[in-house]
Amino acid sequence: MRKLLNIQMLIVFSMAMQIQSVSATVIEFNNDGSTTIYKSLDYIQKKRHQKHPYTAKSFNYTPPKEVNSYDSIILKYSKKYNVDPLLIKAVIAVESSYNPKIVSHAGARGLMQLMPDTAKRFNVSNSFDPDQNIRGGTKYLRFLHKRFNGDIKLILAGYNAGEGAVQKYNGVPPYKETIKYIPKVLKAYKKLK
Repeated sequence: MRKLLNIQMLIVFSMAMQIQSVSATVIEFNNDGSTTIYKSLDYIQKKRHQKHPYTAKSFNYTPPKEVNSYDSIILKYSKKYNVDPLLIKAVIAVESSYNPKIVSHAGARGLMQLMPDTAKRFNVSNSFDPDQNIRGGTKYLRFLHKRFNGDIKLILAGYNAGEGAVQKYNGVPPYKETIKYIPKVLKAYKKLK
């Protein structure tokens, strides 16, 4: 019996070793409504060589045409959760450039780039739905506002890195992305005022 079990394990191991690399198809939703299909490795190579439109050194925010198309949703949740609508717009501009279908390399989704756990935490079942995404992102901003006593830098640091990281470092975490993120949002926020 033991010999048979060892032989079966050897067969399974041999079969596993013969499996070649797994690939996936990545579908990118473009702003013009079209889609682009990539093999996963091609997509990764493309994204590696592509710079984000907003760099830390030269952040010149110009609201896209879509900026007003979400106003009614933004105002609805702004009033409901008592969050400045211009802050919500600034977060959306920096997080997704108003692309409701965008997915980050880390897996954040939609206009306000909600991570799956954050979306679940704030009862968002479809992060690509603008209404749900803005509701969840605004609720999260309100939560952070209460947690960090209205300190805008800590609110934004928490939004980007998570409130746990802000608590761990007792302030803005020393993450490059977070350190660059805060002034980007603040600049977009100031520009919208």
